[in-house]
Amino acid sequence: MSDVTPPSRSSSRRGCDSKVDHVIVMSPASLHARHVLLATQAVFFVCVALCVAVAHRGDAEIYGISYYGVHAPTLPFVVIGYGVGALGLWRTAKYLELLDVPAVLPVGMRVVATGLPTLLIFPYNHGSFFNWAHMTVGTVIGVSQMSIGTFLLVRARRLSASVAFFVQLAGGVLSAVSLPDWGFNHMLDGEIIFEIGFSWCVILWTYVAQSPSLTVSQLVPRSS
Repeated sequence: MSDVTPPSRSSSRRGCDSKVDHVIVMSPASLHARHVLLATQAVFFVCVALCVAVAHRGDAEIYGISYYGVHAPTLPFVVIGYGVGALGLWRTAKYLELLDVPAVLPVGMRVVATGLPTLLIFPYNHGSFFNWAHMTVGTVIGVSQMSIGTFLLVRARRLSASVAFFVQLAGGVLSAVSLPDWGFNHMLDGEIIFEIGFSWCVILWTYVAQSPSLTVSQLVPRSS
């Protein structure tokens, strides 16, 4: 159940002269979303760390996290990490759409949640079609993640949001300049930094998101 924050004394004293139009409603949805994100994002990063521990080779720096999705020793970790991460984002989107957040936020989270397992359906090393499909899905995911961070920066205007956004942006730039044909092979580093920034941004959204404000007339029970 939602807890209603009572009006302050000063508001009560002004009641005879003016009306209190809106009050803040505290919802547990943001807390539930935060718990889901912390748990599922932790699983995602543990799986990535296991992949790096098992097979940290030069090809991983060229192809990024996707490299671990096309090799048998690390494929189970990628399936678990992507699967749990996708479920967590999808569940978080259901919680956040109940709150006062931009419509792009839950939509973007669902795009990312859908795109993660789709990457595994199109392994980049199975020919040109699969490679282009993989890159297209990855681009859509990246743009969606970056939009979530951008809206946070605009909405929050706090130091933590700025740092999280620029961490995400730095990882995105590093990944972009690490395309396989460019000879600057730091794709894995860039993607991990980008995902850390994105995870930070979505967790911060659970602090920024608020319940829609209610009018006093909506809170006062009607007399029969």
